[in-house]
Amino acid sequence: MLLVANMSNSILSLPSSDGPGLLDSLAREFKQCFQELAEEAERHLSGKNFIFNKFGKEIYPYIEATETTLVPGCIIPIKEGRPVASVDSTCVLVGETSEGALYAARTAVGVSYEGALKKFFRLGPILVYVSLSGVTGLGTSLSRPELALMLSDHEIAERVVRNTVERKVIEALLSAEEALVVMADGSLKHPFGQFSHPIPRILLKESCLVGFSKSSNLIFSEAAVSSLTRTLIPSYFMVDEGPVKTLLAKFSADGLVFRLDLAENPETVEAVLGRILWNDAFSAGYPESLKVAHHLSVFSRADGQALRAYVTKRFRLRRLPTFTLRTIALGSFKGGA
Repeated sequence: MLLVANMSNSILSLPSSDGPGLLDSLAREFKQCFQELAEEAERHLSGKNFIFNKFGKEIYPYIEATETTLVPGCIIPIKEGRPVASVDSTCVLVGETSEGALYAARTAVGVSYEGALKKFFRLGPILVYVSLSGVTGLGTSLSRPELALMLSDHEIAERVVRNTVERKVIEALLSAEEALVVMADGSLKHPFGQFSHPIPRILLKESCLVGFSKSSNLIFSEAAVSSLTRTLIPSYFMVDEGPVKTLLAKFSADGLVFRLDLAENPETVEAVLGRILWNDAFSAGYPESLKVAHHLSVFSRADGQALRAYVTKRFRLRRLPTFTLRTIALGSFKGGA
């Protein structure tokens, strides 16, 4: 009812010459919509565990142990050295013209072996220019609908660039002669992820691909998470047995529970998890190789300044002075959430 009350206040504040009923019909429509929402929420939200959003920050629920009959499987280390190569990437908007926008991407790989981080490397910044003429700098052609989406929203463009660069790195790792466990940051099932198009089977003959998610609504599965949390050993619980298997797993006794997606490969789920457990190191249950890849892929403030200076000189840009639009147009309001 808060929405309707706020709308009513807005209606009352309108000049009398506009007529008091200017938005009455719309207010009644939203009131009816709220009634429909309330009925639906009673069925689907009542009594459910609920986590309030932290304005885009990744959060993890605290779930107390509950009685459950679910029995998780044990993760037994496979004491055989096989490198775990974890990949993460970042993309940022550098600047724009009246015709397009310039983005910078960076990707990093952390490699662990027999329980310790052994090496790491990164690629980038990789400059990508998106305009009506197409996308240059990626080495990949995109369809017209994909290009239109990229031009319509900077966040979508950043996601497409990041996913494309990351997929290229992952496919290169999977094509190596040495068998690897390749871990990607995020789900392998995300419709807008880098794996919305399946990885060619030929690349998954020896190596295996794992998606490791920091956040997932599966973590709200109280029974499964509670069962895993209470175990004193690394363990897992299968969620989906499809072509891309989805499971919840905990890699250290005091670690958090994370979602993993396993692409189809000749090895069993137990073997893949056992290789990860033996070859990587874990802090709070999160793999060190993936943590290092994340930190190496992000852009610092100094990186941003150096990037601006480079592209200004390299492409002879005429830099326009700017100011913060929101502060001038909207002013300051200290009553925000």
